[in-house]
Amino acid sequence: MADPTKNNTEAELLEHNYDGIQEYDNPTPGWWHLIFWGTIIWSVIYVVVWHLTPLIPTRVERLEATETKAVQKQFAALMTIDDNMEKIRTIMGDENWLAQGQSVFSGTCTLCHGQNGEGLIGPNLTDEFYKNLVDLDGMVNVVTNGAANGAMPANKNLLSENEIALVVGYVATLRGQNLPGPRGVEGEEIEPFPEPISADQGG
Repeated sequence: MADPTKNNTEAELLEHNYDGIQEYDNPTPGWWHLIFWGTIIWSVIYVVVWHLTPLIPTRVERLEATETKAVQKQFAALMTIDDNMEKIRTIMGDENWLAQGQSVFSGTCTLCHGQNGEGLIGPNLTDEFYKNLVDLDGMVNVVTNGAANGAMPANKNLLSENEIALVVGYVATLRGQNLPGPRGVEGEEIEPFPEPISADQGG
């Protein structure tokens, strides 16, 4: 009696023979073909949708959106205050905001005004005398647009509106410390700044 298994095996053997080894016809399973072609189709769709259509924001747009969200989160409380002077007074009365203002000051102002505002190239910020301003609005203008024909550089392209408010609020609190500096007294004594708004005042 013939062995059916042997006949089936012989039927699946191919004519290709190499070094005494005969090739066996064992086709790739259908699921493998589905995965293979599915991967190719998916890669084409991915390239078209991700790189060639406006459906997905560009890398720059995603970065800008992330930065905007970070700024909104960082300055959420300040962004609810429309009046700039109220915002600065709120900063002056809040230790957390003052710490951020000090950070901005350390990164942009210490080269000219000293680590603690005592003055170096720029004037002393800790006494009662000022050269280019008579109030806090003037300080905002000086930080934003500069002064003294560029000796005090403008920061409007370097700092955001909230960062300017933070650094102005911080610098305002340095007044009256009267730290010794190399330049001595400059300018004229001006009226006291408005009182800070403390957290328990709530505006």
